[in-house]
Order: sequence, then C-alpha cells, then structure tokens
Amino acid sequence: MNRGINDLREEPIKRLVLFGESHTVGASATKRALGWGEILREQIDASQSGSIELINRGLGADILSKSSPIYETYEGKRPIGIERYRKHIIEEKPDVVIISFGYNDMRSGTPLDDFRADLETIVKDVKKETDALIALLNTYAIPTPGYENESGGSVSGNSWNKGSRESHTLYNLMLNDLAEDHSLLFVDIYSTQVRSPWTFCSPDGSGDIHANDLGHRLIANRIFEALATRCSFLSVEAQKARQKTGKSPWRHGPSSPEAKLIAEFYPDSPEIAKFKKKPAKRAKK
Repeated sequence: MNRGINDLREEPIKRLVLFGESHTVGASATKRALGWGEILREQIDASQSGSIELINRGLGADILSKSSPIYETYEGKRPIGIERYRKHIIEEKPDVVIISFGYNDMRSGTPLDDFRADLETIVKDVKKETDALIALLNTYAIPTPGYENESGGSVSGNSWNKGSRESHTLYNLMLNDLAEDHSLLFVDIYSTQVRSPWTFCSPDGSGDIHANDLGHRLIANRIFEALATRCSFLSVEAQKARQKTGKSPWRHGPSSPEAKLIAEFYPDSPEIAKFKKKPAKRAKK
C-alpha cells in the first residue's frame, strides 16, 4: 500500500489505551457498551484485521495537575493524571494511546501554564519510552449554564465552577498548539457537541453535563474519523473486501434497484441491461 506522507500508522493495532477522566470512563452512558471508548473499539475492530484489547484508564473526576486547587483534597486519597501515567500508559505498552484531560482542570481552576507543563511531561515520556501513536483530544463542550454547575461526584463536588467560556477556549487553543509542537494526532471533540445541547444529559446545563448516549457516539465517531484519515491500518479490511468481491456486485443482477429506477422512466432503455447483468470479476494481478 502506498502510505503517503500523511499516514501515521499502517500496522494493525493490538492495544488501545484510553487515559482520561469521567467522559473517558463512559460516564452517563446508559450502558457501558455505549460509552465512546467501547464504541470506538467496535469501530476499529470492524475496520482492521484482528480485534484489539481496549484498556480504559479513565477515572471519574480526575485532574492532571497538582496545581489544581482541588488537589489538596485528593492528595493521598486518589491518584491524578501526573501521578499515574507511567503505570496506566507506559507500562501498558500501547500501540495507540488517547489522552483526554483538560476538562476538569479547566473547571477546577488549574493555571493553564502549569497544566501544559505537566501534559508535556507525560507526552515526552510516552514518546520516549513507547512506540505508541498518541492522539490528543481537546476538551468536551459544556452548555453555557454548565460553567456554574458545581456538581462533580468527587470528594469536593463544589469545586467545579471555576471555568468559563474564555478559559475553555484558551485550554483548547493550548491543546491544539501542544499537539502541533509534539507531532500528535489532534482530535477536535469540542465541536461535536458545542451547538447541540440535546447531546448532553442536561441540555440546559443545570444538571448532568456529561454526554448522553448520542453525545458519546458523536465523540467516538470524531475520534475514529481522525484516526481513519491519518492511519492506513484502518483501511486493510476495506481493501481486502474490495479485492474479494469486485466492484459493488450487489448493484447488479435481475433485481437491480438502479435498473428499476431507469425502467420507471425509460422501460426500453439499453442502459437497463448494464445493471441486470452481473459484471465479470477482474483477474487478480
């Protein structure tokens, strides 16, 4: 296969690690199978040769940086991103890792520069110690009233109202810049929901601002699209199927839908025969 300069990976993957917070876990999906990570696994399995192992290292209410004001309530009680990345990414020896942090750090008031420095530490170490393709997500969208939502399901649920649309924008710009600086696959998931409040569990932002089942599916679709347009390994099964079946055999034969459409207007057209006769398969080269 001619990979081209934009192809980031041509070898099928075996291990996919997700590293993030509650959205990564699949929070608020009505079934575990409907979280974006599980949907993404199914999409990859259907597109490459061989199934993958999904290692989901999402942790609800997690933050990345010790500079977050909420860290003092976490210290010694629950690990955060900067403390657990070696065990939960590097030691797993992934082929692809998807990093999804920033949402909770932004909402809890982590200074932007401190967050970036910690994320760069993680990215540099993962690149140095593994051969994994790193995909970096920007932050999930929030319905505007949701910036005042103090719920979080953590030991300090009233600490999640320090973000704003302005700080949210700055975080996303920083994540985009960091991805470019370190040659990561950047995935814009923010735009999948920002204008679609019906994709949140609480469309008005006054309650649960996680994605609902539809929102999780949209997020998975966006990540899969980013992978598929930059990684040729996801085309292996499509290429095999095309070689095996030929060009759309289902379009031809006695019950061809296209022949019927033509016949509705021109029942004697010679074009009808082109669809009713199955095309001969080309000899393999």
